[in-house]
Amino acid sequence: MDAKELIGQANAQQPQLIGQFKQAVGSAQLAHAFLFTGPQGRGQMEVAKWLAMRLLCQNIVDGQPDGTCVQCQRIAKDEHPDVIMIAPDGKSIKVEQIRYLRDEFTKTAVEGSQKIFIITGADTMTTSAANGLLKFIEEPIGQQTAILMADNRNQILPTIISRTQVIDFPALGTEQLTTAMLTLGYTAQQAPLVQTLTDSTQTAADWLTDDWFSQIQAAVDELVTAMLQRKELAFTLVQTKLVPLANDSSRQPIILAMLAQAWRDIVLSKTAMITMRFASGELWRNEAQQYPIETVLAVLETILTAPQRLQKNINFQTTVEAAVLESQFKLAGDS
Repeated sequence: MDAKELIGQANAQQPQLIGQFKQAVGSAQLAHAFLFTGPQGRGQMEVAKWLAMRLLCQNIVDGQPDGTCVQCQRIAKDEHPDVIMIAPDGKSIKVEQIRYLRDEFTKTAVEGSQKIFIITGADTMTTSAANGLLKFIEEPIGQQTAILMADNRNQILPTIISRTQVIDFPALGTEQLTTAMLTLGYTAQQAPLVQTLTDSTQTAADWLTDDWFSQIQAAVDELVTAMLQRKELAFTLVQTKLVPLANDSSRQPIILAMLAQAWRDIVLSKTAMITMRFASGELWRNEAQQYPIETVLAVLETILTAPQRLQKNINFQTTVEAAVLESQFKLAGDS
């Protein structure tokens, strides 16, 4: 993402917070340390980089960084020597990383008078590591701004919370989330479906890797069509299409949730003219006319119970095959 896109994302995702930062910087009332809290994907990194750009940009325009100067471009690319970024090494921030940070806190800026520290996963620091960081948050040397990010505020030492300005990132509104999804590269048809599955832009961005989302959407589309038409192919599609895309266990509940969303669309299409969120939506609407509403509701209920099997350590393939088989019985009119 280039600098201008990053600035646009920050403004689209958290316009109120950006407005508050603009006012604080403009009135020289910006705190020297912040704690951004909330689930990932609510614009925390975009806002942090926006603030770094705002503090270092050479050409401020109406309180916004211009996104074209060398400073902004280097920040966007994580190449600015005065913007120090730390992320967990594995599952936690290591002692060596804190030592590096402490060393950087004692140095003056390389290209100006301002240094910015962006620390993601701050809630993964050990108590000793957090205490080591605390001193430098309490007594900054020169012009320094520290931004700590944490999913779980309860995992942060109270002493750090008391010495930072805590900013809780709210969930993105529908309009902001839609804009963010389109900016990431989802189509206008895909965006509403993505939003039913996650409110995290970071998670949504991960799903674009190797075109995973489009592939699983197409696989679910094909499976549901076969189910509605009561084809034996439905059972085979689980193994040939869904299972290869479910090798990452963290994505298996998402696949089940997407399958449930498909059947929700079918249920709603029986009672209202809704916009279907899958390519075969209109075909589903027509196919569903042959079934009583009670039948498609029963299928939806079956699909909704599938995640419970996963939680009982039943493997993904068996879980989906069982749900498909039971659904086929219901569609055939069997109890």
